[in-house]
Amino acid sequence: MATSFAGKRALRKIQLGIESTPGMAVPATARIVGTLGMKQENKYYRPADLETARLSEFERSVITGKQATLPFESDANFEQLGYLLGMGVKGEVSATNSGGMYVRDYTPNLTTTANLDTYTIEYGDDVAAYRSTYCVATDLEISGQIDDALMVKASLVGRAVEPNSFTPSIDPPAALNPAVMGLGKLFIDPTYAAIGTTRQEATLVDFSYKVSQGVTPMKYGDGTLSYSDIAEKKRHIDLDLTVAFNANAVGLYYLVDTQSNLFIRLDFPGPNGANLTMDGCYVIDDWGTLEERDGQDIVKLTLVSIYDRIGDFEWGIKLVNSVPALP
Repeated sequence: MATSFAGKRALRKIQLGIESTPGMAVPATARIVGTLGMKQENKYYRPADLETARLSEFERSVITGKQATLPFESDANFEQLGYLLGMGVKGEVSATNSGGMYVRDYTPNLTTTANLDTYTIEYGDDVAAYRSTYCVATDLEISGQIDDALMVKASLVGRAVEPNSFTPSIDPPAALNPAVMGLGKLFIDPTYAAIGTTRQEATLVDFSYKVSQGVTPMKYGDGTLSYSDIAEKKRHIDLDLTVAFNANAVGLYYLVDTQSNLFIRLDFPGPNGANLTMDGCYVIDDWGTLEERDGQDIVKLTLVSIYDRIGDFEWGIKLVNSVPALP
């Protein structure tokens, strides 16, 4: 009988558990579906300019810092997206029951900390498993293309890559329902009070909604080679829209010179009342040149989020799903 000694790609899995104390490892409580990269980023002391009376460039090598880089990608499904939003946008978000569905508002705090959720993440295959603690998302992106599901990417980081066994007996998700691009709706309005009112039909071709990097792991001289805190800095949304060159797009051209605020909603319904809503107040950074899609003129718009004093609002994401509590 032939025996395979290498791990099998098809048998990789990802499990996680929310930490009650950031950085304190916990057993996994759920499995998530996607792809996860695994790389240990080390810093080294490796002197090359000391006088040793030898032509060997390196004679010592000492690890002086550690960090796990864990890029994650998946379809933006309603059941799992809350994990990433809690790690990268706003933590400690409670669900509100609404007609048997559960609403979570990930509109970030503007004047207080985000209190991000931190996770212990387990990953590996049938040969070996590893673990990282204090995992957060430094940035994330949700994007959509016609005839496809929405996709999500998150730059996850952890304290280190540590050999560890998988927590046993965790079943895969029973059902995952991705948001679908073709079912989405685009709204553009002049005020926060009216956001979600004026639908732009036959307009949206593709989009990218990216949360800029705002979370930075922080290291100290406190007995560990990895980080023991995270810092938050100012951040914004980079919104790229490709739209049909119609009357709606022509009207937006004149707002480049005025830098007037635009309130844009991207709304994606799902089965049984599930929903993903991405809101923001923006100014147009670039109104691109005319391009072509199968004979139709299109234009690419680049927008950046900006604070609106009247609505006391900049951007936010709302998720509705059938999950009462993230396991």
